[in-house]
Amino acid sequence: MNDTSQILDSALSYRVPMAVTSIRGFRTLTGGLSTYPVCPRCHTTMEHEYQAYCDRCGQALDWKDIKRANIIIS
Repeated sequence: MNDTSQILDSALSYRVPMAVTSIRGFRTLTGGLSTYPVCPRCHTTMEHEYQAYCDRCGQALDWKDIKRANIIIS
């Protein structure tokens, strides 16, 4: 595979939806817990749930298994 094909394959892979399988939780000053979904490609937290693409890396997202996501407490 040449360099151009590898670049094209990498660029197109962002358009194939990846399942969101993690949620990061942060303790608030009042003792509550604020939760944010985690992008499966770049592993950063996203501000909104159920968006079509990660606002940081552009990965297409699949939300169908979000109810079974792992919760990571930070």
